[in-house]
Amino acid sequence: MAVSGIVITTGGDYKWQWRSPAIDRSSWETRAGRDAAKELKFRALLRHAHAHSPYYANIMRERGLDVETCGSGDFPLLSKSLLMANFDDIVTDRRVTKQAIADFLSRSSDPKERLFNELTVMHTSGTSGEVGYFVYSPADFGRVRSASRRNRELFRGLLPGFGRRLRRLRLAFYGATGGHFAGVTGMASMQQGMAKLFIDARAFEVNTPLPNVIAGLNRFKPDALWGYTTALKMLGDEQRAGRLHIRPAAVAASGETVTKADMQFLSAAFGGANALSLYACTEHLMLGISDPDGETMTLTDDNLIFEFYDDHSVITNLFNHTLPLIRYRMSDILRPISAADAPRIQIESLVGRNEQMPVFLNGAGVKDFISPHIINEMFVKGVTRFQMQITGPSSFRFPICVEAELDDRERAIAAAGVRMRLAEILAQKGLGNVAFVVEIVADIPLNERTRKFQLIVTKKD
Repeated sequence: MAVSGIVITTGGDYKWQWRSPAIDRSSWETRAGRDAAKELKFRALLRHAHAHSPYYANIMRERGLDVETCGSGDFPLLSKSLLMANFDDIVTDRRVTKQAIADFLSRSSDPKERLFNELTVMHTSGTSGEVGYFVYSPADFGRVRSASRRNRELFRGLLPGFGRRLRRLRLAFYGATGGHFAGVTGMASMQQGMAKLFIDARAFEVNTPLPNVIAGLNRFKPDALWGYTTALKMLGDEQRAGRLHIRPAAVAASGETVTKADMQFLSAAFGGANALSLYACTEHLMLGISDPDGETMTLTDDNLIFEFYDDHSVITNLFNHTLPLIRYRMSDILRPISAADAPRIQIESLVGRNEQMPVFLNGAGVKDFISPHIINEMFVKGVTRFQMQITGPSSFRFPICVEAELDDRERAIAAAGVRMRLAEILAQKGLGNVAFVVEIVADIPLNERTRKFQLIVTKKD
């Protein structure tokens, strides 16, 4: 059957068929039309999960849920802890296991490399310090691209003048690049296939000494600059100081809270560039983009079902059939402001995600920073959680939790792997003088005042 341009196939999946552009496009202009289309996507996801995911098949059986009539609210919450504990039963591709992904991530740091030469793997600890694995098939990305085409008006400012120049558009990403992280993986996808014919995408490592980054950007002269909020503001300071001299038409900040003042600063620093805030995460990829007023954000909810709570959010992902995430709990605090029947959901632009910036003195007594994203995107096999505890101007502790089934030898290997990775990060940044201690602990406590976990804390000896 077909509704709003969506055709359900005999295999229970869905695809786009532009039978009548006037009808299909107008259906997305109302909340009722969008919800009807998402309902069909949800049914397709449930059929696939019921047939291929033992975890979800068991939930539906135990709760007596009918694939054709149950709602997303009938499912229990899925936390990152539950996801990792039940990973092998949640994933629908029987080739994929938690062990296979851990082995892949242990040997591969190239974001262009694919598991089984097919599946995109990403990992992150986020602000929870708890490592999570996420995997996507080409078909999953096909569903993302279908939604992106419908949201092209929202994304128009990200790639200024795209397709209207006689050369490729130059796009620079300033962030963590040495692994399977969401930002650089998205950038890597633009360096492959048809995209590379139109976009010259280059990634600049945020953990490289700043003068090297400045020199590289001055040579590249990007038309668009994307990256982490704090890191981009540091580039803005360099631009104002006259050491960086680029003229991007668009600057897009993500990964951290972005205020209206941040966007105004970035726009002014880069000569009136169009400054945007992107809301994205490893679990669900692109979730929203800032509105022109800089104070609100529009969610890209074509493939996502949002539930809003005072201290967290719950999201059901409709496009990832490889690793279904039904009612996945996020610590992000989203505050909707649009009417319930509005075609798109608007929220306050301040998404509640932030982390302390670790700053240390190098051997010459000069301050330098390590991006929190370098810490939260660390991966060492067997390590499940970690925290950076800054103990002095050139020192920190790094407690880690490891998988319970590891024996003494494997625990020692995991701790040694963390020490090696931290040493690499510090050396790359020119902070080889910074002393640190790695220790295995049973648990890492919450902040005593806020009762929330902090990835990076100051904890003086």
